[in-house]
Amino acid sequence: MKLRELLSKSDCFKCESPENPEIVGVSTDSRKITEGELFIAIPGYRDDGRRYIEDALVRGAAAVLVDEKVFKEVRGKIDLPVCTASSPRYCALLLSRILYGYPAQSLGLIGVTGTNGKTTVTYLLEAMLKEAGLSPGVIGTISYRWSDQVITAHNTTPDPIEIQKLMADMKADGIDHVIMEVSSHALAMDRVFPPDFEYALFTNLSQDHLDFHKSMDDYFDTKARLFERLGEDGQAIINLDDDYGKRLIERTPASLATYGMEEGADYRGHDPELAIEGTSFSINGERFRTGLVGLHNIYNILASVALMSRMGFDTDLISRALSRVKEIPGRFERVVEGRCYHVFVDYAHTPDALAHLLEAANSLKGGRIITVFGCGGDRDRGKRPKMGRVVEENSDIAIVTSDNPRTEDPLAIIDDIREGLRRDNHIIIPDRRDAIYRAIELAKKNDIVLIAGKGHEDYQILGEETIHFDDREVTAEAVRDLGK
Repeated sequence: MKLRELLSKSDCFKCESPENPEIVGVSTDSRKITEGELFIAIPGYRDDGRRYIEDALVRGAAAVLVDEKVFKEVRGKIDLPVCTASSPRYCALLLSRILYGYPAQSLGLIGVTGTNGKTTVTYLLEAMLKEAGLSPGVIGTISYRWSDQVITAHNTTPDPIEIQKLMADMKADGIDHVIMEVSSHALAMDRVFPPDFEYALFTNLSQDHLDFHKSMDDYFDTKARLFERLGEDGQAIINLDDDYGKRLIERTPASLATYGMEEGADYRGHDPELAIEGTSFSINGERFRTGLVGLHNIYNILASVALMSRMGFDTDLISRALSRVKEIPGRFERVVEGRCYHVFVDYAHTPDALAHLLEAANSLKGGRIITVFGCGGDRDRGKRPKMGRVVEENSDIAIVTSDNPRTEDPLAIIDDIREGLRRDNHIIIPDRRDAIYRAIELAKKNDIVLIAGKGHEDYQILGEETIHFDDREVTAEAVRDLGK
């Protein structure tokens, strides 16, 4: 597509140059530039794309787009067309939609957002759509997957250009629906185009990412963008039991369906029966059974049932699909079989997620709760003492350890956690492997051991180094080495 045609279709940038080169693609990463692409130099949070313009030119960029505020600094230094935009980041989204042929318009796009539960909901919806004979794709925290393709995810929601390419590839492979986890970062950084979504589902909101957002209100306002900007035919599925969900209802013009355990929800869960082997409960009088455990998973199922029902699928189909979902990777995932105690790994890394995890464990326990947890480095420090307090108050034994310390001192992170500890039922073991071994060593008949924070992750970030570390593998080693 010629530069001028791209300009006329997007109306998000200006270009004074009389040249009109062919533009075959766009990129915000100079390392990925190929011949004939438009390089968009984004002023980032930690870096500035202007630093990489020369590299993009060497690799064959046909034109460059910069923030209009720096046009004078760049003009004259480049022989190629220099275009400007008030928001290069947003322009990258609009241009990639055009160049990849608006793939979302041919796909039933489902957005799932909230602090906790997103990944589980995407797995449930994927199973239900497959049961209906459809061909879903998923863009989520664990992986981007469709047909026989599985790509390990590096971000919950990738950058806008990658999203459009993924959807174009899915469309070409015959995918008819795409389920996407939509993070607050993605909404704040214009990685997604809300009007493209047919459905937007809200799980809940609790403290997280306050290293990025200014406040909880800012965090909520960012999440709300997805629902405020849905197209005229969009549908919103919202958790009525969540205080932020109640606020969100007032802010979406979309057709609305609510779910929850409280009176008044369109899809109301009731009469739960919780067991270590699985869960049964009713939704509007219909009984459902699942191998997933815990009250929090009833909410995840409620959300999925509400959306599928709005899509026109009957409860028999939904129930069949649900019976086939045994576990979600890294989400209350059982990792030890045939022992007198139970061990689960879970991705819970916020105060609210830990509270739900421990609530589920305590509702099932026949012995003690032993919880191994830590807090990530270079992230919201304010949640660390809260996480410590939640775990200590709801566990019989709390083992404080390291998570992904990144560039922070692991002991300094643990000191932050200590501020929330009030009892004498905690143990400090900074090395995560040692902490897991200690938990298994302590486990007795009917105890539940929870290893929280990393879930599906198979790595640990220490400084600038990433090493292989999988809680599930280490647990299996501990069980074998200790002969328990």
